[in-house]
Amino acid sequence: MPVSRRTFLGGGLAAAAVAVTGTPLLAGCASDKKNSAAANLAVKLPTYTKYGDIKPDLPGTDVVLDGFLKYPANPARAITEVPGDGKPISFMTNIPGAIPPAMDKNQFWQAVNERLGSELQISMASNDEYKDKLATRIAGGDLPDILNIPPDTVQIPGLVKAKCMDLTEHLSGDAAKKYPFLANIPTEYWKGCVFNGAIYGVPVPRGMSRTSLPLYRADLLAAKGIKDPAPKSFQEFFDLAKEMTAAKQNRWAWTRVPMSTIRQMLEIPNVWKEEGGKFTSMYEHEAQLEALEAGRKMVAAGVINPDAFNDKASARKQWFNGGIASFDYDSFIAWNQYYSDNTAGEAFSVNMLDVPGFTGGQGKPWMGSALNNVTAFNKDSKHSVETLLKVANWMAAPFGTEEYLFRKYGVAGRHYTLQGTDPVPSKTGGLETGIGLQYICDPATALYWAGKPDVPQKQHAIQQKVAKRLVYDASYGLYSDTQSKKQTQLAKTMLDLENQIVQGKKPVSDWTAAVQTWKSSGGDAMRSELEKAFSDAAGK
Repeated sequence: MPVSRRTFLGGGLAAAAVAVTGTPLLAGCASDKKNSAAANLAVKLPTYTKYGDIKPDLPGTDVVLDGFLKYPANPARAITEVPGDGKPISFMTNIPGAIPPAMDKNQFWQAVNERLGSELQISMASNDEYKDKLATRIAGGDLPDILNIPPDTVQIPGLVKAKCMDLTEHLSGDAAKKYPFLANIPTEYWKGCVFNGAIYGVPVPRGMSRTSLPLYRADLLAAKGIKDPAPKSFQEFFDLAKEMTAAKQNRWAWTRVPMSTIRQMLEIPNVWKEEGGKFTSMYEHEAQLEALEAGRKMVAAGVINPDAFNDKASARKQWFNGGIASFDYDSFIAWNQYYSDNTAGEAFSVNMLDVPGFTGGQGKPWMGSALNNVTAFNKDSKHSVETLLKVANWMAAPFGTEEYLFRKYGVAGRHYTLQGTDPVPSKTGGLETGIGLQYICDPATALYWAGKPDVPQKQHAIQQKVAKRLVYDASYGLYSDTQSKKQTQLAKTMLDLENQIVQGKKPVSDWTAAVQTWKSSGGDAMRSELEKAFSDAAGK
């Protein structure tokens, strides 16, 4: 499925609220002066070459993802050549769920090694710990062959120029056709891999699959007599939360304060808004104070898990899966992950709310990040660039191929059983297959859940419903040196204040002064740099 320019430009490389260390990851790294809009626009991106002719049951658009009700029958192997070179390949990544068994106790991992023709040595960390671990490895000069670089990593241009392979001659234009599954990734996604006037990585595309909306446990709501909830305002949204809260039974409506949803009700920008070449930050929007008051109201009413401000993101997922909370703000990818981690049995059911306007009408959901991460190759690796690209190409084999079936579901009989043509995961499959292969490379996402056609149907329906109302981050694909260096810490400062305000520890009025500090501490500089980059990109 092609990705429109609008999708790409609005995808949002920087998260709206990032909370990681702001310490520069690479002191004294190579100059990134050439990381200009002009230099990056001059790069010829990989020629998009669509692979295969599998027709989706639920056709997508340039925004809505293709959906499949069952896995195609008799999938054939698309790659006959072993991609590895016989030598171990190291990779470092985050793991969104539980850390899987080690290689010597993991038959899926062992099967992957056999398929690759090289032992894949994976260093794993939880989502909560990965960025700190990455910073430590970079600072120590201890980098693996293949590196998962989150989009909000500090000073990516300098990092990749100093430490990573320039892939331009291997991927630019028709050269990418040597790697057909990389060429099958729509061209627009590659723009997020261009730094310093060169291609320095391969994309892990996400786009609509990373769009987040309120997920809810449909089975828990049904038990309370609530079917297909559709609040039409913040007040109805709030009332629904109160109805699903029973603190004495250790049950709360929400895993955390749904500030993003509230902001979407109030049409607050998705990170940055561009109008007439001028950029405005979400922090500056006049409705922020009203949003904070609403969040404060929810906390005061006791509808938020009381540990929401103390525990890590992984705990929130456990609360949702365990029925301690009925609602969580998360993505379509997380929706599937919840089914994978399901501990409630066959009754378990997840659905997603649309976002209403604050006082009625329709809200404006935010489009998700175009990329999950950029995957770069260590320039000091003993492997050839061709070998590492072949490995990435194998990882990008799309839905419908035998490679995709194996990579996502493992070995038949051990990791899944076939129900018709659907690979239904076993308990062992759920434990062993989550080793992070998708963060080396991945095809564009397809909506599908084995044996549960209602899941892609529900996902496709909500995507169709919100597609034309999505708000995009205008800063995507534009580089700001100040943003690269300061965004992380400034965003953390604003998030810390937000948490203090909604808990009633500081007044809402403190936000106004904090915005002025944000502006003088780097916000205004980011704005100026983004406006210039936007102007340069537009050829003005």
